Amino acid sequence: MRGKVIIFLSSSSFFLSYFSRVMWSIVAPFSSLKTTVTEDSTIFALFFLGYIIVQMPAGFLSDYVGVKFLLFSSLIGISFTSFISVYFPSIVVEYLTSFFMGFSAGWIYPITVKLISVTFSGKSLPIAMSIYSLAWPSSIIASGLIIPFLAIRFNWRSPFYLVSLISLFLAFLSLIYIPSIRVSGQKIFNIKSVISNKNSIFIAIGGFLFFLSYWILVLYLYKYLLNLIHDAYLAGLVYSFTALSGLFSTLLAGYIINFIGVKKTFLFFVSLYALSIISISFTSSIIIISISALLIGFFRFIITPAHSTALAIIGREKSGSLTGFSNFFWQSSGIFGSILAPILINLFSYTYLWLFVGILPLISLVFYLNIEFYNS
Repeated sequence: MRGKVIIFLSSSSFFLSYFSRVMWSIVAPFSSLKTTVTEDSTIFALFFLGYIIVQMPAGFLSDYVGVKFLLFSSLIGISFTSFISVYFPSIVVEYLTSFFMGFSAGWIYPITVKLISVTFSGKSLPIAMSIYSLAWPSSIIASGLIIPFLAIRFNWRSPFYLVSLISLFLAFLSLIYIPSIRVSGQKIFNIKSVISNKNSIFIAIGGFLFFLSYWILVLYLYKYLLNLIHDAYLAGLVYSFTALSGLFSTLLAGYIINFIGVKKTFLFFVSLYALSIISISFTSSIIIISISALLIGFFRFIITPAHSTALAIIGREKSGSLTGFSNFFWQSSGIFGSILAPILINLFSYTYLWLFVGILPLISLVFYLNIEFYNS
């Protein structure tokens, strides 16, 4: 029972963290602010800047002082910034709240991976990570289907208000049901103990390249589809396909990882994921793009639990610290992607953007395949 509660609260909390990251990329066309591509990119970049600043502190503190209060504070922060960002709509307020929303959301991944890794072990660990990882595809599906509906049916502020209320609810649930978990005697902010293992460096760099590809796709695909289809609901539906098939593959992922190991999981599914993205560059057919989107989602959400499982195996009792360290590099890719993507779009076209986005995961394999998984 305790394990189920931890998976539910961890997954629900990360769902909100992820949902808040992609919310503006879909809301922006409906916003009364009428933001430009440059302003949207600044909003994305500020979110990721706030997000990555807290990654290493979040990881070390989750190991050292426990997770209950950290998770509560993070969810309260998301609730407050979501409300303020649209209650006082202006581009300056959006910049500021985007930064502090990222600062609040950034604590959740290291905390929740820590929770899962100390609650489960052995072959139950990849299975638990798979169930927990349902937060990723379900949040993207919800983004593509719910956000356009709320923005059109009510107003563009309504998705932010919804996030604010749900975050507040989960914050108080976490105080009641999350146990205090910590590693006694560990030195706080002892980064040397984390980076002394070369595996930490390989997974951080490999993840940076993979997530650079991923965040460009997530943040700019909806706008590309909207320009191509000229229908907000249909664009949102196709956008949600990048996660819809992930609901199925995420649950399979734990069994796949147990069967072939983490390294082979990276090799096979990162390669297939990259090729699926590249295929978008060579067609304007909405049917083919929809099929590619489904394949992207299927392969992507096998890779997601593989990342979390790899962190738990490599990090062991310091899994929170390693997660914070790695995720600092992984999510900093969101800043680079927010800056790089508009340059590529303006200089070339979306065709070359998706080609570039597809090549990056193939390069990341150089680093993933050098990681040593001793019990994988």
